[in-house]
Amino acid sequence: MFISAEEMKSVLYQYRMNQIAQSDSAVIEQAILAAESEVRSYFEAANERRETASLTQQQYNAWKLYDTEAIFAATGSNRDAFVMRMVQRVAAYNICELANVDVRYDRVKERYDSTILTLEKIAGMGDYATSRIILHGLPSPEASTTTDPDDTARPFRMVSRPKFHHE
Repeated sequence: MFISAEEMKSVLYQYRMNQIAQSDSAVIEQAILAAESEVRSYFEAANERRETASLTQQQYNAWKLYDTEAIFAATGSNRDAFVMRMVQRVAAYNICELANVDVRYDRVKERYDSTILTLEKIAGMGDYATSRIILHGLPSPEASTTTDPDDTARPFRMVSRPKFHHE
């Protein structure tokens, strides 16, 4: 896991988290894994936003913005603090979904929405399709200098334009 339940204390009090999950560590772990998966999907979407139809695998790897495997495989102090914070906020939202009394749900929901908005900016989705942000401190895949005989062009993709009706 990218973060542990112990590291959640910066966004959610430990006793609250245990109270909501009824001291079931599997529930907390599942919320953290779901949060990691959600945040990772936005970084993957940022990589896929580029036109890659006719690129070889080597060229495609050079086009990627973020090495998501390296980002989420990092441990300890090697992890990016900003990405950790986003995962923690999404995990806190996932945990707080179970609670319905005595939790400041509106504040947790507000932080979750803010995090999702930031992730949409990173991925270049929605309102930010033309103006996305790039986090420069995160690792990007290294372009391989070796030539691989299996590195063939991706298959050609063809689509038709929408029908035009004179009216």
